[in-house]
Amino acid sequence: MSDLSSAYEQAKSAARDTLRARLLQVASERLEAEGFEALSMRPLARAAGCSTMVFYTEFQSKDGLLEALADDVTDRLLEAVETVADIDLNVHRRAVVSAYLDAVTAMPQGYRVVVRPVPSAHAAAAGSQARQQRLRDRLVAALRPEGDAEGAAARALQGLVLALRGAADQLVAGQAERTDVEPALLALVEAGAHHDAGAPSA
Repeated sequence: MSDLSSAYEQAKSAARDTLRARLLQVASERLEAEGFEALSMRPLARAAGCSTMVFYTEFQSKDGLLEALADDVTDRLLEAVETVADIDLNVHRRAVVSAYLDAVTAMPQGYRVVVRPVPSAHAAAAGSQARQQRLRDRLVAALRPEGDAEGAAARALQGLVLALRGAADQLVAGQAERTDVEPALLALVEAGAHHDAGAPSA
């Protein structure tokens, strides 16, 4: 009986994970196509082919949906930069910067959900701060040289991560084009390469 019960629980869990992924996919597509205002439970449910109650059962509220979307987009941003192959450090960092900008430009509305300001009194504020810290920490880890656990390179890379965040914010807000921000970011990578090699940076 326990094997049957275990198999049932596994199947139930897999079905719920599949449903959640589908609901997030529909919400993400709607967000990118129509913007933040399009995230209303009834049209989302209609697009997903389910009842509104399914969305409320899974996410409890629109805020819950936004939190789940922000976590999903953060994971996709990190996946984009963490799957860059280990090659020459300078080439690797350039590839990480490009992969991050690719991911941000592919899902600008999702990026807005990740970095949106949440009032500190709001229940989601702690989750938002933790998510943004995780994004910063893992970006630094993706950019840091092998073996530099928390050393000088990690501290120096904080500046590159801040510049990357600022560039992404400008791209998503339509204040700059990628051709405007990417060369400056790559120049920071070059300056970091000089710093890592012990050479004076230009």
